[in-house]
Amino acid sequence: MATKTTRSARRRSSPADQMHLPLDETDIRHNNKLLGVYRDHNAHHAIVVKIGKTRISFVEMRKGQLAVCTLADTKFFSVRGFERIEYPIERAVDNFLKHAGGVSDAARRALLAAARVKKSAPPEQLELGAAADLGEDLI
Repeated sequence: MATKTTRSARRRSSPADQMHLPLDETDIRHNNKLLGVYRDHNAHHAIVVKIGKTRISFVEMRKGQLAVCTLADTKFFSVRGFERIEYPIERAVDNFLKHAGGVSDAARRALLAAARVKKSAPPEQLELGAAADLGEDLI
């Protein structure tokens, strides 16, 4: 007579290939430089707004209303093929907020928060900007 057995849940360890990656690639969630504008191989643009333990939240430019999407970081980089581009995040956020299809409330809050985080400039840039303002006043 067959009896039913219950299996206890087991915690799995990290995949073997993840254990051998360099430090900057395995622990990308602590690198704030990843917040920004990305483009995939089909020229679809996205703004990364949050980086979690294993997932990346982003707003992707697409037809219809823009919403916050979440993918596993491996799928975001490997399968979808997103690569970071040098594009001002403030300008990208403005373009996303003007999307004709509309923007969900959650996406609007996330975009504005991402722009606020990136808006803080290093002190060197602030000093150069202040010196340029003084030069204009003298002319």
